Amino acid sequence: MSNLRDVSGRQTYFLDVPGTDTAAALSVVSVFATERMGAPTEARIELTHPLQLARTEYLNRDAACTIVPDGGVPRRFSGFIARFSTLQTTHDFTKYEIVLKSHFARLEAVTTSRIYQHQSTPQIIEAVLRSHGLEGHQFAFRLRRAYPQHLFRFQYKTDDLSYVQMLMQKAGIYSYIVETEHGDQVVFADDVDHYLWDPHLSVPYREVAGLEAAGAEAVTALRTHTVTVPQSFLVADYNPEQAWERFKDAANVAPQDSTTYGQPYVYGTHHLDQAGAKWEAQLRHEAALAEQVVYEGESNVLALQAGRVLDLDTALPDAPDGQVVIEVTHSGARDRAYTNHYKAIPANRRFRLRLEPEKWAKIAGTLSARVTSPDKYKYAYLTAAGYYTVRFDIDFADWPSGGESVPLRLAKPFAGKLQTGLHFPALDNDEAVVSFRDADPDKPEIIGFHHHSQARDLVTNDRRWLSRNVIRTQSNNKLRMEDWAGQEGIKLSTEHSGKSQLNLGYLVDRKLERRGEGYELRTSGHGVERAGNGLHLTAYDRPGATGQQLDMQETIAQLEQALVLAKSLADATRTAKAIPADTDAQQTMRDELDGLKQPGLLASAPASIGLVSGAGVQVAARDNFSAVAGKNADFSVMKRFTAAAGELISLFAQKLGIKIVAAKGPVEVQAQDGPMS
Repeated sequence: MSNLRDVSGRQTYFLDVPGTDTAAALSVVSVFATERMGAPTEARIELTHPLQLARTEYLNRDAACTIVPDGGVPRRFSGFIARFSTLQTTHDFTKYEIVLKSHFARLEAVTTSRIYQHQSTPQIIEAVLRSHGLEGHQFAFRLRRAYPQHLFRFQYKTDDLSYVQMLMQKAGIYSYIVETEHGDQVVFADDVDHYLWDPHLSVPYREVAGLEAAGAEAVTALRTHTVTVPQSFLVADYNPEQAWERFKDAANVAPQDSTTYGQPYVYGTHHLDQAGAKWEAQLRHEAALAEQVVYEGESNVLALQAGRVLDLDTALPDAPDGQVVIEVTHSGARDRAYTNHYKAIPANRRFRLRLEPEKWAKIAGTLSARVTSPDKYKYAYLTAAGYYTVRFDIDFADWPSGGESVPLRLAKPFAGKLQTGLHFPALDNDEAVVSFRDADPDKPEIIGFHHHSQARDLVTNDRRWLSRNVIRTQSNNKLRMEDWAGQEGIKLSTEHSGKSQLNLGYLVDRKLERRGEGYELRTSGHGVERAGNGLHLTAYDRPGATGQQLDMQETIAQLEQALVLAKSLADATRTAKAIPADTDAQQTMRDELDGLKQPGLLASAPASIGLVSGAGVQVAARDNFSAVAGKNADFSVMKRFTAAAGELISLFAQKLGIKIVAAKGPVEVQAQDGPMS
């Protein structure tokens, strides 16, 4: 310890390291301490000791540096020893430098990536502080504004101190360090009445302090710096959850100030509604105005600290309520009197930390994540909006299954209004590719999915799959498009109903061996082909897929030929006084089928048509049944052949007559209620 006498009286410097016996023999050579709004306190202390000290007795230990003025209030800087350096060794002593930081600086030692959900900014800050072992008496919140809960916040590859400082910047919170009976305490605040107004600190301003040797405290130098700041700020952002408009607002919190100029436009401030836009614009203008007028002073006022309000006996036009100190550096040594250098702003202005988005973490690329669900849900676990929860591969925190993140949007090749778009449901543990809108870690969205070693790609170089374009679902519903030259084909299939399939083009089996060409529609279940305006089944070709959908010239020509033959035989029948066929009905059917003017069924082929049944065949017509053959009509029946007509049966042979032969049994011809003729 050393007793120093200077122009303002005797000042003694102490360094106390609880639990370290050798600390009692430390002699302070000099102290240089820095306090700044929004940052930990740091004190660099040079000391001497007659012994060579062990690092383990000092480094990372709690300690306190105290300045005790003659007849004044002591000033203490508490914290932990962050650095312990040996500077010089002689026969008589060893010189050391110790860097003492407030416990708030513990946060800068840990760089991490961490997710926070459903917490406000103060709650996140408290969680970070407690993760470093800070107790409730080591921090305090004095906040006026109501802070909303954030659905999702992502700390990405950032040390905890920088992350907390970023949160403070975005929320309009500042901090300063105070000393309590339990040591240093970091105070988080957001308004002017949270400055240190009590006890009232008023000192004289004396440009020349040489005559103030009787111990009086004074400000000995004062400079005022003013700059032109924006007249207002304009902000805007887009919230997909309220997509009917982009929320935009402007703020000018000093409308009577004629020295301001311009309106910066900031997009992507991550506000969610109109009230949020108003706040973001106001925050930025308040932060700019906090730097409009800055005082720089020099003094020997030991009580100066960040957050302290200082009154001078000199009027300051911009600071009628005094100055609030935002930064102060203290220095004192064996051969140099205690002094400090400080910066301050008018105390009637809200202090805001400077927003430094260029220093905020960005994620310009993507991160991998796994789709999650409760209890490994079999199907897609998604919200009413089609969003998915994921666990980021970078995240190892304990979360409930299905709650590892807020639901994230899924980007698609197309997504339109009226529920139009393309969406293949993602399943539990699928690897998602997550991008970040505006490169902001707090704005994640899924842009795609990856295969990996445990979930191989469905198109590989195995078995000539490299020419196949495939869509396949978890139940093996499949659309496969083959592009191999000369073997082009499409397969649409499902496992249900014994593999229901539509195969087009070149048809192959499991071994890629040819099993046909053209098309094949098959199922082990029921099959229905339904066309409400009519159905045309034809074997007439249209090479190159030319022609119109209802081209049926060949088919209609066949019907015309059949109608001509039917009319010719009908005329012969009339001449023979027999009953002719109803060719008018045939003409009507031909006209209706031509172009499917009525919902009919028309089947045709240039060759033969076969109809085979393992049981029976039934043909029924509500009106007319017509059959025309250009040559023969043969019926071969093993047991019985019956024909019944409700009115009349007419048989007519134009040339070779009629033969009715019974190989066994009689031939009976009866007229039960009329004559035989």
